[in-house]
Amino acid sequence: MNSHTLRFGLIAWMTTCLLLCWSAINPAPSNAQSTGNIVRFLEQATFGPTPLLIVRLEQIGLEGFLEEQRTAPMTDYPDLEFWPQTRPASCTGDCQRDNYTYYQLQRHFFSNALYGEDQLRQRIAFALGQILVSSRSDVPLPSWMRTYQQLLYKSAFGNFRQLLYDVTVNATMGRFLDMLNNRCQTRTPPDANICRNGLNSQPNENYAREILQLFSIGTFMLNQDGTRQLDGSGNPIPTYDQEIVEEFSRVFTGWILAPALSASSSVGGTVPNYRDPMRVRLDSQGREDYHDKAPKKLLMGFQLAGGQSQTVELGAAIDNIAFHPNVAPFIGKQLIQHLVTSNPSPAYVGRIAAVFTANANSPTQLFNVVRAILLDPEARGDFIDTATQPAFGKLREPVQFITNLLRAFNATSDGVLNSLNIGGSAIGSAEMSQDVFNAPSVFSFYPPTARVPGENALGPQFAVFSSLTSLRRANFANRIIFSNIPAAAPNRPTGTSIDLSFWDPLASNPERLIEALNQLLLHGAMSGEMRESVRVAVESVPVSNPRLRVRTAAYLVATSSQYQVQR
Repeated sequence: MNSHTLRFGLIAWMTTCLLLCWSAINPAPSNAQSTGNIVRFLEQATFGPTPLLIVRLEQIGLEGFLEEQRTAPMTDYPDLEFWPQTRPASCTGDCQRDNYTYYQLQRHFFSNALYGEDQLRQRIAFALGQILVSSRSDVPLPSWMRTYQQLLYKSAFGNFRQLLYDVTVNATMGRFLDMLNNRCQTRTPPDANICRNGLNSQPNENYAREILQLFSIGTFMLNQDGTRQLDGSGNPIPTYDQEIVEEFSRVFTGWILAPALSASSSVGGTVPNYRDPMRVRLDSQGREDYHDKAPKKLLMGFQLAGGQSQTVELGAAIDNIAFHPNVAPFIGKQLIQHLVTSNPSPAYVGRIAAVFTANANSPTQLFNVVRAILLDPEARGDFIDTATQPAFGKLREPVQFITNLLRAFNATSDGVLNSLNIGGSAIGSAEMSQDVFNAPSVFSFYPPTARVPGENALGPQFAVFSSLTSLRRANFANRIIFSNIPAAAPNRPTGTSIDLSFWDPLASNPERLIEALNQLLLHGAMSGEMRESVRVAVESVPVSNPRLRVRTAAYLVATSSQYQVQR
């Protein structure tokens, strides 16, 4: 374990003691409402509340925390070496694991989520990665994916237009959605002024379609509150048609990988360059070789004049997309869904869209948007009344279920949490249908429009919630609370365990124990019925076995529906 993890563990250990002692002495603290609001805020802004952070926010407030997060130190993804796509026979064992599987990336992701100081940046990067999707399904090497995830990580607080441009020329995205090596269509008769070295077929439309449908504006025109605009017959108005997709596909031609990177002579001396942005393809005379230089008609009737350079055209096309009026409500609503609630009100979406638009040219646009999302009146307060707002909240997705539970109980972990099979029980996030960096499609693990089964309410994360995955959640909680995830060389060096020792003093008083768990895990929102059920279960355990009492209470809260749905 590194010194950063040890230091974090020691501080959290001492703070947990202080918080639990405070809870035991003060069953009805005077600042219970503010503590509930703080815990809710940390559920939304981090990978899980910790006693240390709760105390910290009681001192500096929510806005103070946001300002700290704006400049919090980053912990970059491991700087992986670039290798050829086909694994050399000499690369086996740890070499194969580290360079031809996603082990190092996924392990770093979870370790950073558990212990990293820049919690908000990580949460936003994780959300952006599920909106601007790339996946191992067509990005086989971890070094290639590292480049893309590092871009999202560094850009999480930046400008959306700039991010969209950087994503577009990113080599990993170029490969994933086929913009890489996309070529113009040869004219009949041939016209070198429009297409110098093209193909008989049309340019690939994959990236053109997805940047419009999923990465920016969506398929229907929106009001600024996220509701659909309707025509005179009451029908939704499309944002684009097939012709527009074809026009953008012509814009996205002519991009190739940057010059190859040096590598060992044993693997051929060079490897493909997925480190640097793609570049313009030029012929031997320095002329653009694959790009379509004809005029193009883009969104909202914008005309792109012919004969311009490839980079000028791309910049104008990204402007045309990024400053479309749909972007603010379309992206803003999805960020709300990832952080706060699957069903934000139109008024909430409208307020966030206004901040998005007002900061369109700001280098900290996304930070300002996220700040507004988290401080909005609909996000704040001690708890949400389920009787008046039954559709408010979001199912904790598998990654957040795992990290929230571990952070709450001061876990010591090696970060190997993506794929786990312990004693025949599959309990990692991948087994819960969220294989980090390996979404099944460009629609990510779940689409933002997915609904709660049998209900007229959005619930995107329910698309990966089933009888099987719900059982695996319970099995994970059971394993980590009643036992541990053991070390298993070479891939699980230390395993994962939690520290319940400072909960033991509360075990003799079930009411105090349950209230402490209520504050930490449910921001004080536990129902009376649930409280009574947990109390009966705890009191059935002999007082002579305090640890079992603590484990019983923690397990029942962690596996409850009230904990599964973050409100």
